[in-house]
Parts: sequence; structure tokens; C-alpha cells
Amino acid sequence: MELYEHVSRIVARSKAFYSATEPGHFLIGVRLPVEVPPLPPLYEYDQETHLEQWLDLRLESSRPAWEAKADIDDDIAPTICPAFGIAEHSAWLGMKVRAQQNTNLPVPLLNSLDEVEKLTLSDQTPWFRYMKDGYDYLRSKKDGTFLLSVRGGMTPMDLADAVRGNEIYIEMLTEPEKVHRLLKFLTEAEAWYFSQLRSWADEVEGGHFFTYAFGWAPNAIGHLSNDAAMLCSYQVYKEFGYPYEVELVKDYECVLYHIHNEKLHFVPHLVELPNLALLEISNDPMMPAPIEDLPRIFAHTGKANLLLHATSDQVRDHIEELKVRNVFFDVSCRDRADAEDIVAFVREQSKPL
Repeated sequence: MELYEHVSRIVARSKAFYSATEPGHFLIGVRLPVEVPPLPPLYEYDQETHLEQWLDLRLESSRPAWEAKADIDDDIAPTICPAFGIAEHSAWLGMKVRAQQNTNLPVPLLNSLDEVEKLTLSDQTPWFRYMKDGYDYLRSKKDGTFLLSVRGGMTPMDLADAVRGNEIYIEMLTEPEKVHRLLKFLTEAEAWYFSQLRSWADEVEGGHFFTYAFGWAPNAIGHLSNDAAMLCSYQVYKEFGYPYEVELVKDYECVLYHIHNEKLHFVPHLVELPNLALLEISNDPMMPAPIEDLPRIFAHTGKANLLLHATSDQVRDHIEELKVRNVFFDVSCRDRADAEDIVAFVREQSKPL
């Protein structure tokens, strides 16, 4: 099956999924165990001088998984984008970065909330350039076997944590007006940056593919994260998180959102977000997999469409319970035969798409 034939099938099913008004619809992406060329530690690479070399390594590391899935008609196409860890979600504001083994961490930019006026939007900061140049380079390597996906980013509250550091949590209580001023700027900044990300990625039939397991969605923003909300009370999220998320997503038809299953106390308010189209719940250490903890997940997530990571056996075991929701399954399979079988199984169990 050619890439664009597969993509057309994905888009048709995804459009039906996101327009569904009742539960019981399923999408599925499968992952097969494959040997891939190892990526060297990020601290061995300077993006200023080795950007293209790093992206070549990422591209070659991605190909075995794409090839192993050839002709399996699931709902995740072969895609890639510049990705270096966590830092690129915020460092485009002009922040410095600490390189680690397999991620990069941002160094907070503000020493005080009195420095908010120093923040500006520029397409000349190092990490903005690395992302744009990275997309440009990957586009030059396109050969009909992959598409460019949207990298995703942070909500304003999560971005404030990156820009200011842990002091922001105290300042939400002691200097709330200044925190709101920062969040207002970051909401405008994030909206601007997401428009850049979407322009660099491939537009496909009025939508985009999104990084990791989010598949295709029409006129979407995502994936968004607010890991900072895990460290705050429901009331703090209600004041400093949710209102700015509403403003950020107001122009989008679909919102793709990532949360952790360790802390769900703020999620009942989050799922009221306008146009929330897909809520990914990650598998966290020391916690049961969400698919094995469905009563708790259902209790906190309203009627939201869910993205769940699971094994093929877990999907088979819990498919009946999950028919009360619309679910995108990201499935780890034993081998190709298992992958083909679980795709067929999920298609059979889903309402028509």
C-alpha cells in the first residue's frame, strides 16, 4: 500500500471518529518490536553545528519501524519532526538548554516576574531556528515514505513553569497579578508558536499528523501538556491554568491534550475545555496502566475521547468496557501477525468509521 493511499484511509476514518456524536468508535495504531540504530547521547551534539547530522540519525532510526508496519492499515502514518527532548517546547523563547542522555531541559529565563517585559517573540532565537531549520532539512529528505508531523507544545501554565522555574508556584500565591501578566504574554506567544509549527509540518486534507501516537486531526492544536498542574491544587489550575487554555485553543476545531495518570485531580475541569477532541493518558511508573484502571480513568475524564497505550492482549481483555467511550489505541504488539490480528479485531469491535 502506497503512503498516500494509507493516509487517505487514515484521514477518512479520523474524520468520522472526530465527528462521532456517540461512543463506541475506535482508532488504532500499532507498534512492532524492531531493531533500530541507536541514537547517541544528545550531549554529544551541538544543534548549532550538527543539526543535520542529528536529524539524519533520527530519520534512519525511524525507518525500521515504518518498514516493519508496511501494508498494515492502522491509523498512524510514518511521520517525523525535529525532536530533541523537552526543551524545544519552551526554548524558542530564547532560553538556554541543558543536554542530557536522551532529552534536553530548559534553563529558566526569568530571575524575577519583574522581568516579564523583557520577553519578546523572535524568529531568530537559537531554538526557534533549530526547529524551523530542522523542518526545512527533513522536508528536503522526503522521498515518499514519510510525512512531517506537528511537534506539539505546552499550555501557558506549563510554559510559565519552564520560563520561571519552581518559584512560579510560590508566586501564584504571593504575586498572582504578576503571574497573570506572564500567563497572558505566554498565551499569545504559544498561539504564535503553534501557528509556526503547523506551517512547517505537512498539511493533509485540511489537517495535520501529530507527533507520537496522536494520528491525524482536522484544524487541531496539540499535543498540549500541562504537567505543572500535577503539582498544584484544583483551585490553582482553575485560576492559572484553565482560563488561558481556553484562550489558547479558541480558534481550533480539535484540541489534542496529554496528561499523566499519576495525578488526575484537575482533569474533571480540564475535560470541559472547548473542542477537546482527544485526551492522551500516559502510562506512568509505579502506576497501573490506564487501561487496567478504567473505573478511575472514567471517573475523572467525563465523556472525553481517550488515547490509551496498551498491549494487544490488554486491548482484547478490555474492549467491552471501553465501548462507553471513543478510543484511540496505541498498541504494542508481539510481532507482525499479532499487529495484523489486533487491527482486524479493533475494526470489528468499532462502530463503523
